[in-house]
Amino acid sequence: MNGPKFEVKDGFENDCRTKVVKFITMDIVTSLMPVIFELLCLLLAIPLLTGGFSLLSMPAGRLGWMNLGSSALTFVMVWGVVYIVAARGMIQTGMFYLDALNATMLLVIGTLSFTAAWFSLSYMRRELEHGHLSARMLSRYYALLQLFIFTMLVVLMVENLGLIWVAVEATTLASALLVAFYFNRSALEAAWKYVMVCTVGICLALLGTILLYYTQVNAVGGGDHALSWLSLRDHADLLDPGLIKLSFVFLLVGYGTKAGLAPMHTWLPDAHSQAPSPVSGLLSGALLSCALYALIRNMIIVQGALGPLFGQQLLLAFGVISVAVSIPFVLVQHDLKRLLAYSSVEHMGLVALGLGIGTPLAIFGALFHVLNHALAKSSLFYLAGMITQGYHTKYIMRISGLVREMPVTGWMFVLGLLAITGTPPFGVFTSKFVILRAAFESGNIFLGSSVLVLLVAVFAGMIYYCLRMAFGQVTYKHHVQPAAGSSIAAVIFSLAVLVVSGFYLPEWLYLMLTRAAAIVKGGV
Repeated sequence: MNGPKFEVKDGFENDCRTKVVKFITMDIVTSLMPVIFELLCLLLAIPLLTGGFSLLSMPAGRLGWMNLGSSALTFVMVWGVVYIVAARGMIQTGMFYLDALNATMLLVIGTLSFTAAWFSLSYMRRELEHGHLSARMLSRYYALLQLFIFTMLVVLMVENLGLIWVAVEATTLASALLVAFYFNRSALEAAWKYVMVCTVGICLALLGTILLYYTQVNAVGGGDHALSWLSLRDHADLLDPGLIKLSFVFLLVGYGTKAGLAPMHTWLPDAHSQAPSPVSGLLSGALLSCALYALIRNMIIVQGALGPLFGQQLLLAFGVISVAVSIPFVLVQHDLKRLLAYSSVEHMGLVALGLGIGTPLAIFGALFHVLNHALAKSSLFYLAGMITQGYHTKYIMRISGLVREMPVTGWMFVLGLLAITGTPPFGVFTSKFVILRAAFESGNIFLGSSVLVLLVAVFAGMIYYCLRMAFGQVTYKHHVQPAAGSSIAAVIFSLAVLVVSGFYLPEWLYLMLTRAAAIVKGGV
């Protein structure tokens, strides 16, 4: 495959599994199958055990390297699991279920857990040197970081919709403590707002899940298959349409709150701006993706019971609102991390638009955009952390002359802003283009044109601030400290992947995304 090909057919005639097999040694995959359950348990155990060991008394350097090693191992094991899913089509073992859809999302969690730990190595050490935290706080940070990674992995690996809800709620509890990590007034206020808003949302998602269980019991009985996603998918046509509609409204508002869709997004700017920068990267790139995944799993059931129109119309509405709402906050923003947070609202809206358009091409673009946004936004939050440490402020008006004061960081920040705004040759441009192309090809000319205008407005606001910070005249005198090597390396890794994804999509990933789009459409 010489580049990304996006002629995704409605019928998905090609057997994706057969095509992937030629790139994979099936003997290796077959030999792993007897121990696959233990492999998945080990994948979950690694961050959990590392979090426990992080609470032990040890030097800061050793603590950071231990967590980096653990996250690197998680990264490798996630890719191994994706390898097996690509070869077999899906993994079903006990409470675990993985197919192309959650395997695609696992790539996000595995990669970002690695880059966050990599970036944390020097970022948190400098926070310790500056007196912003103590050695005990550093231990707590790494323990909570690994717990947060564990909860997100659980969301993506369990098959039961009830357990998915429990895991999503667990991500709130783990990440809320990270948002409040510095325990100053702003951090505690942001954490409180985060917990309150997301708890209301997750309670609505619980109500939707209960309604789904009720209609399942009435249609096919509960028993061992209560809230089983596979059982609900197979019997979706027997479910009560009225209850399913009501259930999906609650689920969309509930999980949409956690995903940062407007107008339920109000927790997101505060939480992202107050959390440590590595955590902000995980919140924006990984946590929002997990919430979207939970919503998509439930949406598949709704489509099977009602057809696609009901869910798609709601997603289109929330998608357009999210993109539109982000514009004024981007244009008049004063806080660098809040600027990036509102950009996340825009991108989650764009993903919702792709899902709402509902064609295989649009869904393909939406899932591809989740991957690209995760890499781009996490790298920008890492860069924001470097800039904040260098300039000792998050306020945009006090940050200028980046390219002169911090040349490497400044130029990477320019590249990161160009990437997130959808400038070629970065992958975000490709996935945005695919979604807009799908809108026009599906006959939604007005929708596609309107969204294009909104995206131009966001682009203008982001580029204005980018140029001012990077090339503006230095008006405040700072003792600017250059970023450490490991922090820069983590960002370079993410940006390099984004450049590659802009003009080349490996065939195995193309087939994985195609297969995932087929699952969202109700296939297997």
